[in-house]
Parts: sequence; C-alpha cells; structure tokens
Amino acid sequence: MLTFLVFIAAALIGLLLRQLEIPIPYMLGGILAAFCCKTFYEPRFSGSLSLRNAMLGIAGYGIGAHCTSDTIIRMGAELPGVLGASLSTLFVSVCVAIYMARHTFANLLSSVMGCLPGGLTQMTLLMEEYHDADENVVVVSQCLRLFVVEVSVPFLAINLFGGVLTKTVAPDLLTSLVTDGMKLFHRGWLIVFPLAVMGQLFARKVHLPTGNLLGPILFTAFYATLWGPIPSVPPAVMAFAQMSIGIYIGTMLDRDKLLRTKRLVPNVLVGALLMVGTSAVVAVIIGKAYGYSPIGAFLAVAPGGIAEMCLAGMEMGQDVAMILTYQLIRVLMLNFAVPFAIKRFFPKESL
Repeated sequence: MLTFLVFIAAALIGLLLRQLEIPIPYMLGGILAAFCCKTFYEPRFSGSLSLRNAMLGIAGYGIGAHCTSDTIIRMGAELPGVLGASLSTLFVSVCVAIYMARHTFANLLSSVMGCLPGGLTQMTLLMEEYHDADENVVVVSQCLRLFVVEVSVPFLAINLFGGVLTKTVAPDLLTSLVTDGMKLFHRGWLIVFPLAVMGQLFARKVHLPTGNLLGPILFTAFYATLWGPIPSVPPAVMAFAQMSIGIYIGTMLDRDKLLRTKRLVPNVLVGALLMVGTSAVVAVIIGKAYGYSPIGAFLAVAPGGIAEMCLAGMEMGQDVAMILTYQLIRVLMLNFAVPFAIKRFFPKESL
C-alpha cells in the first residue's frame, strides 16, 4: 500500500512538473516522492530493484527507437562535428569535476559522475558499481545540471542566436492524458518488450557496463536501423518507467548527507553554464562548416535532452531531423563511452 501511495504521489508531482514544462517530470516526481516518504514517514522504505531494471529496458528502447539509417549516414558524413561537440562538453565537465573534487568534500569519482553529461539515469545506474561513489553528490549534481541546461539553452537560443518561438497552443491536461492513454492500445508498440528483454539478456551475457540500459539501446537501435522506423513507447508506459526509476533513485538519498551537498551548488552551476557556453561556440563552428543555422546548430550540440531540444527546435522552425541526429549520436556515444572510460581510469579496488 505504501508503494502504491508513493507512485500516486509521484504521478501527481510529475503532472505538475509536466504542466510547468520541466524536463523528465515523472522521474523527478518519483525522486521527490520517494525521498519525502523515506525522510518524513518510513526510513526503511526502498524501491524495487527488479522493477527498476525492467523499466530501464523500456527507457533504453525509447532512446534506441530514434535511430535510423539516416542517423548512421549523417554520423559518417559529419563525424568531426559530432565528435567535436561531444568531446568539448566532456572536457569541460571533467575540468569542473577535478576542481570540485579538490575544493569540496566530494571525491573525484563522485564529482565526475555528477558533472558528466551522460544523463541522470546513466550515472545513477553506473554509481551502483562503485562503493566510493556518493549517491547524494551524483544525484543532486545531475539534477541541478539538467535544470540549468534546460533553462539556459532555450534562453540563449532566443536572446543570443535570435530564435523566434512559433509555439502552437498546447492541448489542456485532460485532453493530453486521454490522447496519451489511447496510445496504449496501439498494437505496434508490443515489440518494446522483446527488444528490451533480449537487449538486457545480451548485455548480461557479454558483461556490458550498465547493461540493463545499454543492451536495449543497442538492440533497438540495430533493429530500427535495419528495418526502419519503429513505434515509440506509449507516453503512459514511459511515465511509469520514469517514476519507477525515479523512486529507486529517491530512496538512495540521505537527508543528513544531502544537506552537505549545498556546498556543491556553485560548482555545479558554473560547470553547467560553462558546458552551455562551450556548446554555443561549437555551434557557431559547426553551423559554418555544414551550413546549418546558428540556432539549429546550438540546439543540436547543447547538452540537453533529446526530446527537449527537438521540441525547442520545432517551436523555432529549425531542422528537427538534424537536431535529433546530433542529440541522438551524442547520447549514444556518451552512454557507451562514459561507462568504459570510468572503468578504465578508476581503479578496480573501487568496485
């Protein structure tokens, strides 16, 4: 019953954050609901690991489903630009992590996981493999970084690059919920489960790091590349997946340790703004090199979420296919490269 109530609270918080246009609203709702429950009501409350792992498969499918043959072609043709955009943000984030580790209580491993633009889900999943990783540092840093990026990127796209919003009137909440609910009955989305399960089984077989997420991404991207576009995950299912992952993350947080993380806020804020600023410079270079508009190039290389950057591009009349391609390649590169890099540069004794 308590778990059910936490899911209800997570859904309500997620709906509120969704109306406020906050990124990954249901995941954040799950984190807040679980943290409040554990802190103020039941200290022994914990999320379901098996459910979290299953929902990571759904999330992995959602990322891999965006991949097409055009993505591969464009990646080959514009590889220098894609690599430059990804490596520049990685370099800045590592520099900020080193500074944070030297001037705060956070160790280097936790600082790197908190600052890298590999995504909240990816980093919180990876930190479970290391005893030295501080969950509070990683989760708080990633959440704050994501918030700063999602706020600053649209602001700069409009005020620095001259973007003009052409946003259409959004449907009301009830209409949106009904529309999302009807998508549950689309028969094509049933391929989600076979691809997610096969991807996770394959990842366990070959011992991929963070395999519950990477395996489904790999299998789904391969399938979509060979056989063309595949159905996306129904919004209701993705919302449940976000809540399940968020609730598990929320139970990792500790109130006393969390209070200490306020000392990290200036470092995370500066780091996020530096990454966005670096992306703006790279965007100008890529725009001139490949003939893209500065606004579209900025949204394509900015360290934000795929959905958020594509939606911003739609509202500003930009080339959404180009934005999607760059964002997807960046996410795939980080999802695969970051876990291996961390395992390579941090000693095995931390495992």
